[in-house]
Order: sequence, then structure tokens, then C-alpha cells
Amino acid sequence: MAVPHHASVVPGLFGADPLAYGQAVADVARTDADLMHLDVMDGTFVPDISFGLKAVGAVRKAFDRRLDVHLQVDRPDRHIDALVRAGVDLVSVHVEGTPHIGRLLRDLETAGVASGVVLNPGTPLSAVEEVAHQVEQVVVMAVNPGTSDYLPRSVEKIRRLRAALDGRGLGHIRIAADGGVTAERAAALREAGADRLIVASALFRDPDGVETAYRRLSALAAGA
Repeated sequence: MAVPHHASVVPGLFGADPLAYGQAVADVARTDADLMHLDVMDGTFVPDISFGLKAVGAVRKAFDRRLDVHLQVDRPDRHIDALVRAGVDLVSVHVEGTPHIGRLLRDLETAGVASGVVLNPGTPLSAVEEVAHQVEQVVVMAVNPGTSDYLPRSVEKIRRLRAALDGRGLGHIRIAADGGVTAERAAALREAGADRLIVASALFRDPDGVETAYRRLSALAAGA
């Protein structure tokens, strides 16, 4: 009998009301989430602009659990030192954003910061084949960055990635699904092999509030 696969919900702060980010961080702190996701966007690699380094530092001071910074920027190497100084725990970098992904991941390891690699929808799994052993997580984008159009084929991509990692003895590496994750899509992503569901708007814009939405999503992510 197959062992049920469980996933966890990772709040993505970019989905909150920009006028209430402080309250959103406090709301997450009242849940048992052990990781919060911050999107750092530069307006070049992706169309939008989001949290800068000062905002990351402010969130770090307000949230005493792990922070995952998702660098959606050109030349992510320029930001690593500042993120290390800010005290983030995990930095996830797009393989499309740098020709030196292996060196960047090694630099993070040397600094004592965990790392992740991120794949855009059009990027094949082979792009992380040579560096997967260096990371804590592989993030599969289920939307094209800068859009909100969920791509159902992402489920099969996650399934293939899970099989590839497990087949190489890398079953400990987490797979995170990012973009368009909702309660209706959680089960399929979990069953495909996602370990982390990064949830933004579906969490922070839920009319029942963050705590209730988090409990509901967590139950689905756990397969309850």
C-alpha cells in the first residue's frame, strides 16, 4: 500500500493587501506555519515590483520562523549578501536568472543559508538536474511569472520531478508548487508529489480570515 503523501501550506505574503502587510504577517504568526514566502521582484525579470531589501528586513524582525525569499530578479547574485545580512533562512533562485546557478548555490551554502531553485513553466526539468543535490527545495511555477493564469499541466511536471528526484535517491528534497494554488487545486498538487503549497491570494483574501483559511488549506494539503 502506498504511503499517503502530505504537504504543508506556505503563506505567500505578496497575496495580501499591500496596505495591510504588517497585519498579514501578524495573522500568519498566529498560525502554525513554519515558513513564509516573500517574492522579491525587480520589474525586469518579471513585470511587477515587490518587496525590497528593507521590507525583507522588516518582515524578518516581525516573524520569528523561517523566511523563504523568492528572487524573481535579473542577476540574483547581486542580492545574496544583503539577504544573508537580513537573516533570511532560505533563498530560492530562478535557474533562468543566472548562468552561474551552481556557484550561487554554493555561495549560499557557504553563508549558512538554505537554497532552492525555481523553474518557470517553459523551463524543462533538466535545467536543475546538475544542481538538485545542492538545494532544499525545487519550486515549480504553476503560472507564468507576472500572470495569474494557472497552468494545469504543472501537476504532471511535479509528478515527473518527484519521480526523478526519488529515482536519484533525492527524495528528501522538497518540491514547492507556486502560483494559483487554491483549495480546489491542493489535492492534485499534493498527490503529484508537492511537499509545499505556496498560497498567496487564496489565503490572504479569504473572507473567513487567514487563520481559518490556513486551517482549511492545511487539512487539504495533508490529505485529511
